[in-house]
Amino acid sequence: MGAPLLYSDKLPLRRAAELPQYRAEDADRVLPWVFGRATISPVPLDLTGAEWLVADHPIAGIDRVTVAGLPTDGWQLVQRLDATGRPVSVLRLAQPTTTQPVAATVAGRRHPDTGELLTRPAAIVRELMRLCGHAEPRDAWAGLDTDFGQVALGIAFTEAVTLREAVAAVVEPLGAMWRPGWAARRAPGQPAATLDSSVVESITARAENTALCTSARVTHAHDWAAGAARASMHLAAPQAVAAWGDLPMQIDLPAVPAARDALAIASARLADAARVRWDVAADVSDRVGSLREGMTVLVSHPHAPAGLAVLTAVSLDREAGQYAIKAEMYTATAPRVEMVRRGAALVPSASTAPPPAYRDGVATFTILDDLGEPIAHASVTLDGQATATTNSIGQVQFRTTRGTHTLTVTAAGMPTFKLDVFV
Repeated sequence: MGAPLLYSDKLPLRRAAELPQYRAEDADRVLPWVFGRATISPVPLDLTGAEWLVADHPIAGIDRVTVAGLPTDGWQLVQRLDATGRPVSVLRLAQPTTTQPVAATVAGRRHPDTGELLTRPAAIVRELMRLCGHAEPRDAWAGLDTDFGQVALGIAFTEAVTLREAVAAVVEPLGAMWRPGWAARRAPGQPAATLDSSVVESITARAENTALCTSARVTHAHDWAAGAARASMHLAAPQAVAAWGDLPMQIDLPAVPAARDALAIASARLADAARVRWDVAADVSDRVGSLREGMTVLVSHPHAPAGLAVLTAVSLDREAGQYAIKAEMYTATAPRVEMVRRGAALVPSASTAPPPAYRDGVATFTILDDLGEPIAHASVTLDGQATATTNSIGQVQFRTTRGTHTLTVTAAGMPTFKLDVFV
């Protein structure tokens, strides 16, 4: 690669048409990049349906393969060079198929030096930057290590996106703010400066109550093969609901597979959304010291609410010796957030064939956990009446009419949860 890619440039993802051999109908498909663990729809490599490309790079392994929604053991991972000399990861099926959908749960890229699976946000962003030709200092993106070093992600890039969009897809759902080489939690820390009348030339503060939200529907653990989230939860801030009513918001965390991480991230985001935020704009003398986006400042000015504010935009007019800053601040304590309801995904499937999922009055579902693994031997009750137990691959069947139903799922080591399903 020559010069580093700009943030507005597309990731250097190849398409199937760049391979020496490909199916004509799949010519425009992007060859996936996979980080962490993600379930993807592989790209067919031959006319018989025996070989499927799961990643356009070496991977740590494949955890699970399904054909027509059903797990299979008849597969082999082959990591090799394609005819152009590029390393690729190929799934080889013992029983080829050209008509049934194939999905693979992939453990993706490894660190180029340590060989460790890249799952942490900072590690994924650093590798994206390296793949796009950027040589960054060692402390680049250190804030992601500090604030999100324990969060494991799983994400697949299967569409043409810019470098900026790719970094944003990793960082922004976490509730972080970022600029090139830097990211941090969108929350106040230790103040780097005080904005008082001695350094502030002008200041305004505005609060928008119309942006308040008091509950959240959260989706996470995205399945790139199915094109849908595998898990969801509903959160609420009870005190805020009592004060403002139920004002719902949607929080999508596609790259977050684990429920505990999704709960922590979404709770912090809802806690902020459930209290009044002040947007502060000010012209500040450069005597205040060096200011940059992401810094925390203490606002202590008679024309604005007092408190800690996070700088969201900073520009310096050197000739005037003055900063123009924007910041956001909260003057109320974050409300308590609790989980009201949680659900693992239900993937409809037929017992012996691809969809339709509903056949001869019987609906078949596969119940999966947060990481996409089947929940075996779970007790499932339909509409509070009929009860059945999932088999070893997480499948359960009910004879029922079409329409909306409620399933109650109880499994060892998991809280009981309810799901509204449509047959």
